[in-house]
Amino acid sequence: MAARKQKPAEAAASADHIPEQPVIHYLPNPVTVAAMTPRTRDEIAIRDAVRKALTEVETLVMDFVAEKKSERLSDADIDELFVVELPIQLRYRNDGGRIRMSYEAAIVDRQA
Repeated sequence: MAARKQKPAEAAASADHIPEQPVIHYLPNPVTVAAMTPRTRDEIAIRDAVRKALTEVETLVMDFVAEKKSERLSDADIDELFVVELPIQLRYRNDGGRIRMSYEAAIVDRQA
């Protein structure tokens, strides 16, 4: 019997074409980061991005409460019917020198 020819192994083409993804970092306590005194440019960028993310969540909640009050619900009713769900950790990545945050809050009906 003749020896079989070895097929050339496929070059790692898929590994060559995969763009590098930025590393995702996690902040377990974004409120502490928002109140910190930064020492470097990266720390300043992270602190400012955290403050912006927390402000967006605050605006989301305040707009929701204002909408429900216009529907004649009291604070106690709103508290009883709805809950704000926040992620445990705030995610961020450094994307070419820009800090990209991910902190999605949701207002959920308690009865669902």
